[in-house]
Amino acid sequence: MILNYLKPKYVTIYFLGIVCLGLAVALLKRGNLGVPPWDTSTLNLQSLLNTYDIAITVGQSSLIHTTGLLLLTLLMTQSWKALFALFPMILVSQSIDLFDLVLLSEIPIYESNLIVQSLLFIIGTLFMTFGLASIIVSGYPPNIYDAFQLGLMKTFHIKSFTQARWILEFSGIGLGILYAVIEGGPDWGSVTVLSIGLAAIFGTVIKMYIALYKRLNLVNREGL
Repeated sequence: MILNYLKPKYVTIYFLGIVCLGLAVALLKRGNLGVPPWDTSTLNLQSLLNTYDIAITVGQSSLIHTTGLLLLTLLMTQSWKALFALFPMILVSQSIDLFDLVLLSEIPIYESNLIVQSLLFIIGTLFMTFGLASIIVSGYPPNIYDAFQLGLMKTFHIKSFTQARWILEFSGIGLGILYAVIEGGPDWGSVTVLSIGLAAIFGTVIKMYIALYKRLNLVNREGL
């Protein structure tokens, strides 16, 4: 069991997922058409704090939210196993800042080039969902969003993967809108129609990737 757990292919899948998440956030931010639900809250919190002269990176803002979800997951599951999510939380935060501040720092945030924006949005979405699915199937500590979702399913006896994902994603949208309202801007900041659309399809796309991993016999987690 231990040897199977430590197989290089699962380690590779796990870290590939973390890298993909960091890359996806940076691409979607530059596409400027909309970001995934919880990234709306991440970017809007960063913007809100900037109005109070509190400078934080996107990765740090992400870590603030994942820490909150970790506490909620601990309350729901009553299991200290959720603390294992600290490892990917920190890695994903660092991955986001690595791509946003270093590797893709020369790529601007597009405002009016719809073709480039659309490409960045599609590619970013595919990387994001692939990264989340990869972390889930690897069998290693899940991203806290996934741990929170699994906690929802177990605590409230939700059998539908997609339904549980909707609850998770629309919670992120709601928090993003709340930050925008507090900031008092002319719109909802990073929350767009496409962000809401992503909230509706995220669970389905992740499930498709998981099904692909199953066909390739690359799943190291029970119950999927």
